[in-house]
Amino acid sequence: MTGRRTSSADGRRVAAAAAVAVAALCFASGGGAQEIPQPPAEVPRAGSSDGWNSEAALLLSERAIDARRNAWADSSLERFRADVQGHVYYLGDILGERHVIRADQLALDVRWQRPDRSMQTIVGRRHELRLPTTIHYHLDHLFLVLDNFGDRIRIGHGPGHEIRDVLHPAAAGAREFYEYRLADSLEIRIRDRTAQVFELQVRPRDGADAGAVGSLFVERETGAIARMRLTFTPAAYRDPQIVRLVVDLRSALQEGRYWLPDEQEIEIARSLPWFDFPLETLVRTRLRVLDYDFDEEALFGLGPGALIYSLREEELARFDAWEDPLFGGPLEEGSADGDLGAAVAEARELVLRRTLLGGRRWQLALPNASGAIRARRSEGLFVGAGVAYRPNDLTRVSFGGGHAVGEARPQASLGVRRRLWEVDLEVDGWLRVHRDAGPPAGAGVLRTLALLADGEDYEDPYLSTGGRIGIARREGPVRWRVGASFERHRNAGLVVGTAPFGGRPARPVRPVDEGELARLDAGLTVELRSGPGARWTLELAGEAGASGIGDFGYTRGTVALWARGNPGGAWHWASGIEFGAAGGTLPAQRLFLLGGRGSLPGYEFRGWGGDRTALWRAEVSRAVASPWVRLRAIGAIGGTGLDRAGEAAARRFGVSGSAGLRASAGLGLGLFYDILHLDVMRGENWVVLLSVDPRFLRIL
Repeated sequence: MTGRRTSSADGRRVAAAAAVAVAALCFASGGGAQEIPQPPAEVPRAGSSDGWNSEAALLLSERAIDARRNAWADSSLERFRADVQGHVYYLGDILGERHVIRADQLALDVRWQRPDRSMQTIVGRRHELRLPTTIHYHLDHLFLVLDNFGDRIRIGHGPGHEIRDVLHPAAAGAREFYEYRLADSLEIRIRDRTAQVFELQVRPRDGADAGAVGSLFVERETGAIARMRLTFTPAAYRDPQIVRLVVDLRSALQEGRYWLPDEQEIEIARSLPWFDFPLETLVRTRLRVLDYDFDEEALFGLGPGALIYSLREEELARFDAWEDPLFGGPLEEGSADGDLGAAVAEARELVLRRTLLGGRRWQLALPNASGAIRARRSEGLFVGAGVAYRPNDLTRVSFGGGHAVGEARPQASLGVRRRLWEVDLEVDGWLRVHRDAGPPAGAGVLRTLALLADGEDYEDPYLSTGGRIGIARREGPVRWRVGASFERHRNAGLVVGTAPFGGRPARPVRPVDEGELARLDAGLTVELRSGPGARWTLELAGEAGASGIGDFGYTRGTVALWARGNPGGAWHWASGIEFGAAGGTLPAQRLFLLGGRGSLPGYEFRGWGGDRTALWRAEVSRAVASPWVRLRAIGAIGGTGLDRAGEAAARRFGVSGSAGLRASAGLGLGLFYDILHLDVMRGENWVVLLSVDPRFLRIL
């Protein structure tokens, strides 16, 4: 075994110091063994709050402070042993969708002796990388904290401190620093008794100070903290990359007398402080105590302070008594007790909507990597940049623009986002931006390379100037959007005649229907309940266009059902089916397009179009040299049809119906954590395709 030991004559001070080295991503809730032999005569009454610092709130806060101060000295608990297991997930948040980069699972043996002596041993550990990363967790990512932070909350250690020297809301002197409000009461049934718990909201008296914001759940009889859910003011963050840090610490009553750690959960979100980009990284941790043993005799005496051990790697790998799988647990998709983001929203209300998130107010900004530099048939070389301004946590204003050298004209966009409860109000405006008549057919960076090498950028562009206003919910298992827009559409021109390096003539730019278009749009995404070995997602989208472009008025809708195998393991599969239909009279740029890259490889790119469509795609992959190489099998079947809604538009656009179903299939390799895909496909012709994982499509 390898180990580290701390000791001191003063046990309480050493325990607090040990927390500095132990408390970054895992925390214990409710402190040590909190037990008050005789409850005070006077207790708060439910509904007695009359605002901040009411008599009832201050009485309850004083009780929590006293209980915490006397937790060690007055407890009759002599010793315990606990079995603990948990997860640490390192996640990437890409445009609001979270994907696992690394997953760790831990098993701990925790032993405690009176008054404050403890030993924690990692007895099992396993992990898996989904994407390349160099992250290395501190020791304090991996252990349970048994002293309830000490009087000063410290998360992380050394130069990597996330939180340092924040006064605990239930520490001595906290009443001069914090304000308290009695919010609610609830009853918790515990075996043969019921405990009444009061929610005590807390915030710093001065919002500019480094402090905690959130709720303490205090037991009525003893003043023990049964739960503590906190975030922090921006001044508390020592790392400029931290956007938010949320802690949810839960205790449970053991033996009918002792409030001891039960679960602890945390989320730390980071991003570059100077650059606004739709990519954020998060660390989510959850530790859960499976069982306590209070009768076991100590095999040896523990020295003062805290001992931290880990078995050797080969011994950790032999552990097989896992309670949960490595993937698919509540922490991967969200918190087991609701999204921790809700705790930030609640805390923001406590501080009167003042800023709680870290990061700078002014940042450079890009919507994706191709927003900085790209090459397209209709633009030539495009160079762009942008800025974002965040006056508070709820509002974001962004401006982007650039110059298309070949077209010799500027492009610009302006966006405003305002958070209203659980939805976002969105207002956007744009000038001469290039839109694609079909869905994305590849990552922007690869399309630039394809244009340079082969004269093809895999898009059918047109120019749009206009604006949109809408509301959207972009978080949670049910996401939706509704909006209204008014746009003016114009044909784009061909400014790149041949591929600069290949010499091949560029494909002509297809004409669209010019004019003004007023449109309503809506969308719904539902993460369906996971079945055995699969996860299901349903997507619905619809739009209605008023008579704006010429005499066109139309409706258009799509429905898609996606399924994918549970991640992890050597095998993986994914499948999806889409249907679309339209009525009225479609403009050319709203046809359903099919063929080639992005739909049916091996056929002419978007050689078919219509007012109704169906497309099924599937893939199966098997790791052959993980994580470097996976063998892939890919297939697709689809078709388009034409009726009165799309006949005229299809003629103008230069496409026809597919005359039935067409199929495409092939084999390929997934390279470097399955990020790059190299496939050989057969449709009407053989084709070799280089693409990227669809998760990165919109940010490249």
